[in-house]
Amino acid sequence: MKILKIALISLFVVAGLVAGIAAYYLNSKQPQRVGKLTLAGLQNTVTVHYDKWAIPHIYAGSEKDAYRALGYLHAQERLFHMEILRRLAKGQLAEILGPKLISTDTLFRTLRLRQFGREYLQHQDLKAPEWVTAQAYIDGINQFIKTGPTPIEFDLLGIPKTLYTLADTISLAGYMAYSFARGLKTD
Repeated sequence: MKILKIALISLFVVAGLVAGIAAYYLNSKQPQRVGKLTLAGLQNTVTVHYDKWAIPHIYAGSEKDAYRALGYLHAQERLFHMEILRRLAKGQLAEILGPKLISTDTLFRTLRLRQFGREYLQHQDLKAPEWVTAQAYIDGINQFIKTGPTPIEFDLLGIPKTLYTLADTISLAGYMAYSFARGLKTD
């Protein structure tokens, strides 16, 4: 009887420790919605207010600062989703989700969206205002990738965090154009 009591107490202690560690781990993966955060490259103060629906409202002194903050917030909230879409556009889903997606990857590699993203940027004036703000957005994403917590999905699938580029956004826009065209055909 005494051994059973010790075993039950030990079991509860171990279960409590596991639950505490799991709660700490999951809490460390949550987006930061209160407090102060320093973003590199900001020229003015940026304030982000979350409303009761957890929708962020960005108040910035410049468009560039607003886009940098937006990139950070997008990555903080949706980095796994962004990674899946980026890999889809580049034909790299099977690398992380298995061989059943090889045909999907083949399709998107055939569409050459990855190459198009790189080639398109070669013909752009990257000092033009639209590209400066786009780069600020990418810089915000990349700051989160470098300093923010790794999303749980990355841990579970063993996905390495990789930095975003302007070419990735062009590839993703190509994917969106393709999916909208397919959707229109289907409808």
